[in-house]
Amino acid sequence: MRFGAVPTGLLERFAFMAGKVPVPILDTLIGPLQSKALIAAEQVGALSALAEQPVSTAELARRLSVDAECLGLVLRVLRAMGYVDLDGEQFSLSKLGRRHFGAQAPEPYHAFLGYGDPQWRMVEHLEEVLRTGKGIDFHATHTSTEWAAYQKAMFENASAFAWFVADNLPVPAGATSCLDVAGSHGLVGARLCERNPGLHSTVLDLPEALKTARPLAEARGYAKNVTFREGNLVTDEFGSGHDVILLCNILHHFPEETILAILNKSLAALKPGGIVGIFDIEAPEPAAPPEAAGDAFALFFRITSTSACFRGRDYQNWLGKVGFRRPRTVRSVKMPSRMLVIGEK
Repeated sequence: MRFGAVPTGLLERFAFMAGKVPVPILDTLIGPLQSKALIAAEQVGALSALAEQPVSTAELARRLSVDAECLGLVLRVLRAMGYVDLDGEQFSLSKLGRRHFGAQAPEPYHAFLGYGDPQWRMVEHLEEVLRTGKGIDFHATHTSTEWAAYQKAMFENASAFAWFVADNLPVPAGATSCLDVAGSHGLVGARLCERNPGLHSTVLDLPEALKTARPLAEARGYAKNVTFREGNLVTDEFGSGHDVILLCNILHHFPEETILAILNKSLAALKPGGIVGIFDIEAPEPAAPPEAAGDAFALFFRITSTSACFRGRDYQNWLGKVGFRRPRTVRSVKMPSRMLVIGEK
């Protein structure tokens, strides 16, 4: 995947070929402006309003109580990004926009945009991390409002991959206990329970996360399959007698020694024949061609934690090192830059 300036016409292609396009200017300004335009459109309610019906800029500005001229500029940027269409003077959500925004969106990302500003503030620490090598721990600095926004955003994120874990994790026959480590909202464990009747999931997570997580599970109708328990995956034990342990989008926050300790606790907490599933973003191999999503996410987690994204072979080696059998990695063309790493006790 490549994210950046792409010529859209013959003249632009000629300018690129002639080396006359100021690409560094575009990379410095256009990407950030697109991001902020999308976040701002969500914050003022423009995306939800456009999902309801086509509307002119003037009418939309009146409804939202915003400046019409600036709104028009934002909508043009969103049109260039492919989220809105223009028919005469009427703006509406495009096919891409309808997929992700509005009350009927099948894959909504309203909450993720609502968490956009805190993520911007994290990225601002890049120069500091580059100089010191020390990432920031946003979990320790989030306000209660940011925690709530974070949990809602992570729920939307999990909605996009929970099916992949449920489809590919080989749950033992007759399994009854799943421990969803740092699973916050509990959606992934709940989806696994739906596929495996008789299985119940327990989320182990920080109290700050569970404050918002429980209401999310209740509102979405899967709370009956999930129990929430306060705890810290680094300092607290995982109990015993579990058939499945989930480690989804969490190990990229830790260095190798901490990951090994977490995997050791997971092994001890599983029944014989139990399964551990690690779902995460996969960092590209050092010699692999550049990959915008995988490489950028690896950098993002280097900024926002003490660690970074890893590769399937890294997790397989660590699983084998602590004693798991048959470590293997499952990938899908539907989930670029993502992976599910499986180990058996």
